[in-house]
Amino acid sequence: CCDNTWKFLTRIPQGCTTRDKVLETCRMRIKASNSSKIDADTMENMFDVLVSRNYLEKTEDPDMDDDGKERSAKRFKGDDSRVLWRVNSNTFLNYLRDQEIVKFVRSKFDEASAEIVSIILTLNTQAPGDLTQMSSSISYDQILQNLKAKKPNLVPFAQGYLDILVDSPLGIVKVVRDYNNSYYINFTSFYEEYTRAHVASIVKERFGPRCQRVFSIVLSKNMIEQKQVAELAMLPFKDAKELLYKLYSEGFLKLQELHQTPDLCPARTFYLFNAPMEQIRMKLLDVCFKAAHNLMAIRKDKLNENARLVDKSLRADAAIVQAQQSGLSADDLEDMLTSSEKQQLGVCMRIVKRLDLGEITLVDSICALSHFGAANVA
Repeated sequence: CCDNTWKFLTRIPQGCTTRDKVLETCRMRIKASNSSKIDADTMENMFDVLVSRNYLEKTEDPDMDDDGKERSAKRFKGDDSRVLWRVNSNTFLNYLRDQEIVKFVRSKFDEASAEIVSIILTLNTQAPGDLTQMSSSISYDQILQNLKAKKPNLVPFAQGYLDILVDSPLGIVKVVRDYNNSYYINFTSFYEEYTRAHVASIVKERFGPRCQRVFSIVLSKNMIEQKQVAELAMLPFKDAKELLYKLYSEGFLKLQELHQTPDLCPARTFYLFNAPMEQIRMKLLDVCFKAAHNLMAIRKDKLNENARLVDKSLRADAAIVQAQQSGLSADDLEDMLTSSEKQQLGVCMRIVKRLDLGEITLVDSICALSHFGAANVA
């Protein structure tokens, strides 16, 4: 979407409402934020664009019962003012998914590979909001045609990049062998690899790079012994054992014992480690939700403690804006807050800003573990 369309979209009221109420609410919010003016025709065109791209969808009328029969006596056939609209979350999830796929490929390969994957996703002919596990197949000629328009210097190397993507163990790009090879994106493979990479990054942040190396090795194997982990991680056996049991105690690894004899002798027992991704995903998701709740609670307490100063500052800002629009001097209004009040309010706002940044970071983890991770499980 263009900048004006995005600006319009961010001001759409939450929930479901009619077209007229959406447009009116957007006009009021844009006017209150002193943003660049958007005329009525442009705003209506933006609404139509969002509907055509399935970012907005019709929803059921609350006056309808479960059988689809209207409760009220009047019927409003052909009256668009009575149609209710809401944001289509599936379309936005697909958009975020495509962006993350391109970013993931760029981090694993290079910019050229990411560009080719982006073209395949752009040419995807699935209906917006479709949550199937693979994209539509795109022929090699279509990819070349779009690549010539965007990155003509990559055309001679397109086949080589596609072969590298297809042969990669990540399995994100697949090929259908025929007279003119077709390529598609396997979303299931992406969900799996993306969730694994996200969990590995969390392990690195909590326990350090050595633990991440050990965890990644266990994750790449179905079952593995301590000695094999130490050899693959190029760590002393004692250090590898310590890291393995640290991850085990924190719930990131599971231990399975295979006894060679009925007497359960430890000397004749194989101790195999594996990473139960679904349990790890649910555990981390629970931690993320608790952390988000704590951040929101702390922010609410900070704002409540300084509610008088915040309200006073908002009233002062509103009075200054009104005076400037009227052509009056606002020098006296700027002194409505004393220096100590400004200092106290500044400290509060810095804390609130840090809490907001923490919430944004958690949103990424929740999206990766909830939507993408759950889609992989499904």
